[in-house]
Amino acid sequence: MNDTEAEMPEMNNPPETTIRRETRTLNTDLGGFDFAGRLLEFDKVREQLVNHTHTVVGAERARSLSPTLDLLDIATRQQETSEAKQYLDDGGGLEFGPDQDFREILQRALLGGLLRGDELFAIRELLRAARFDRTELSRHEEIPLLASIGESIPELGDLERTLSGSISPVGEVLDNASPVLHNLRQDARNAQNRLNDIMERNLRRLQRVDVLQEALITQRNGRMVLLIKAEMRYRVPGIVHDVSDSGATVFVEPMPAIDVGNRWREARLAEDREVERVLRQLSGMVGLSGEDLMLTLDQIARLDLDIAKARYSKVIKAVAPWVSEQEVSDRRLRLVRARHPLLTGNVVPVSIDLDRDQEVLLITGPNAGGKTVTLKTVGLLAIMAQAGLHVPAEEAHFPRFDGIYADIGDQQSISESLSTFSSHITNLKGIMSRATVNSLVLVDELGTSTDPEEGSALASAVLRYFQKIGSFVVGTTHHRGVARFVQEQPGMVNASVDLDPTTLEPTYHVTLGLPGRSYALTIAARLGVPQEVIDDARTGISPVEQATEGLLQELQQERRVVEELRQEAEIARADSARKQRELDVQLADVESAKANLVEDSRQELQSRIGGILDRLARAERTLEAAEMRQDAEARVRAAARAETETKQQMQAHRDEIKEVQRELDSTSWSPIDVERTPWQETLKEGDRVYIRGIAQPVEVISAADSQERIEVLLGTMRAKIPVYQLERKADADPTAAAQGVYLSRSSSRAPRRGPSPELDLRGMRVDEALSRVDNALNDASLDGASSVRLIHGKGTWALRTAIREYLSGHPLVISAQDGEGAGGDGITVAELE
Repeated sequence: MNDTEAEMPEMNNPPETTIRRETRTLNTDLGGFDFAGRLLEFDKVREQLVNHTHTVVGAERARSLSPTLDLLDIATRQQETSEAKQYLDDGGGLEFGPDQDFREILQRALLGGLLRGDELFAIRELLRAARFDRTELSRHEEIPLLASIGESIPELGDLERTLSGSISPVGEVLDNASPVLHNLRQDARNAQNRLNDIMERNLRRLQRVDVLQEALITQRNGRMVLLIKAEMRYRVPGIVHDVSDSGATVFVEPMPAIDVGNRWREARLAEDREVERVLRQLSGMVGLSGEDLMLTLDQIARLDLDIAKARYSKVIKAVAPWVSEQEVSDRRLRLVRARHPLLTGNVVPVSIDLDRDQEVLLITGPNAGGKTVTLKTVGLLAIMAQAGLHVPAEEAHFPRFDGIYADIGDQQSISESLSTFSSHITNLKGIMSRATVNSLVLVDELGTSTDPEEGSALASAVLRYFQKIGSFVVGTTHHRGVARFVQEQPGMVNASVDLDPTTLEPTYHVTLGLPGRSYALTIAARLGVPQEVIDDARTGISPVEQATEGLLQELQQERRVVEELRQEAEIARADSARKQRELDVQLADVESAKANLVEDSRQELQSRIGGILDRLARAERTLEAAEMRQDAEARVRAAARAETETKQQMQAHRDEIKEVQRELDSTSWSPIDVERTPWQETLKEGDRVYIRGIAQPVEVISAADSQERIEVLLGTMRAKIPVYQLERKADADPTAAAQGVYLSRSSSRAPRRGPSPELDLRGMRVDEALSRVDNALNDASLDGASSVRLIHGKGTWALRTAIREYLSGHPLVISAQDGEGAGGDGITVAELE
């Protein structure tokens, strides 16, 4: 709520001469569902929705959008809106064709009428948009309802191609629309060229003898003529087709041009007849497909409305509401930080929560504080929810209402002798006769326009009546007695709107559980009413009422302090949660870096151990060779010395190995304690997994060993990877036969050089196709193939472009080029290393 609240109907309690009280309007076309759409300004919401449509029929659907009683219909509408919003968030976009009403055109075609060229081209554009939408939505399995709408659009490719080849963008019939038309236009052009030559020669000849009014060739009555001076007419043989208004110029067709002009005229008339025949033929084709075109128009309008609802949801920052069947044990009307969709600027949200234990909410407080806006917000959002629109709130739960009734404003009528109070009672009587346990009742200014004591009593009785029925009720009043009654009544709850205690400006904030203050005397004093009048008025208030007013003021101040502390705590909690998330990310990075560092160190140490073992082996071989050469006593001493030296070297190496082994056996070099996830425990040969930092999945060659390392196939190389570096398991590959894979995987293959393998990718999505291409390249490389033929088709080139970009960076691919022979640029041949 904001300052624009004053622009909405009956926000306060102005003089009777300027306000009209109104009750709900009924829509008898909704299967018995009554809703106060006009009074709650749902028509304005629909007009805002219309602004987001692109088609005439879509705009009409938006204007006629109404809530429904059918819970399945409500869920379907909401799901379509949510899917459309998700599609837009993902960067999607549909086409809807020309913004014109095709229904009259299609009806004329169905009745055998003739369509103009521009109308036929518009139908061609509609078919193009329909084809695009059908193809586009078929690629998005995550939005099943919209995809099903796309599937229901008829396939009219033949008609689209025929119209594309026959009608130009400006609505002209093309030469190749028929062979006859092509020949006739060629004859007409030839005749016109000959006629132009004749006219040009006559123009130059007559220009020399000064009989021309102007050196100009023009047309009159479909004939080529020259502008001859009237007094020189006798010098130019030919036919006069026209005379200027002044009579000074005659338009003469020279005699030499008459015969050729006749042939040109005949060719043009024959061309016109053939154009009309082509248009009738095309109109007949449209008529034969008229029912399918009507269905296409209907489905495109449905998609247009769904996309419009999604765009409107994004504009008003709305969420999908939860609408459920009303059950006695679980009835709830809950709005969290809801906003009126027609208000702009800094709108203050409202929150309410009613259930089976509290079905009646009474709002009290000063004029212009936001009571009526809250009333309208609840009703309007309920209508929007059952109409399939998202609602501007952080959270919204509604029961399925069979009627939404409102009594807001003043319907005073002099002609019908209805006073303000009488019209109010008349409206309430109508609501009482229709409301049920599944209804929502909104009543503004209960007990107004009559004696305060009797009005309070009547308002209390009305609230009790609706409570007995079981309806959800939201009402407003200024009577303290009604608020007191609600405070003491089980199943009812008070709420209040307030003014800023310093500036007396409305805060538009709704506080549940506490009745509001009127601020009548405070506002009167602020507006300049003499103080003696204010003091005199205070003496007329009973001590009990004064004490109550003071107590309410203290409670509101305490409530305000508590609310400020709560908001500060929420901000601190959100900041703490944000910092915790940042720390978790940093800790994960540190742990990953630690694991990688330790792994690198282990690898380096293993390399060092290998070097020491090699040196020890060489020393042992040296000792054995020395022992074999000991064949004489004279050499014993020398051999003993050499043996002693060699043994000392060997012992030094053994000591070094033992020291390294002791270090490896210490707890500081023990394996990192990384808990395996369930899917890592079940990995087996042939599974495909993603490794951290590698975009494509790899194949598992062998399960994890005792050192928690798993062997995988990276392209054409084998590698052992620590289990903790595995991110996730890839989806299981479909069978090779189903996807056109040319070979099955095998751990041992005989290298061969044979014909280039083929992989058919037509009909696949880009991500699926790239995965198949990667598998095929690896298999072909292992099998020794020199190239792979990738069949992607032509279409929109999206798949071809993605495959070419992927091949350009693949380590196994030398080059990629178009295929030869049939297929041409619908095939890419990848040459392998």
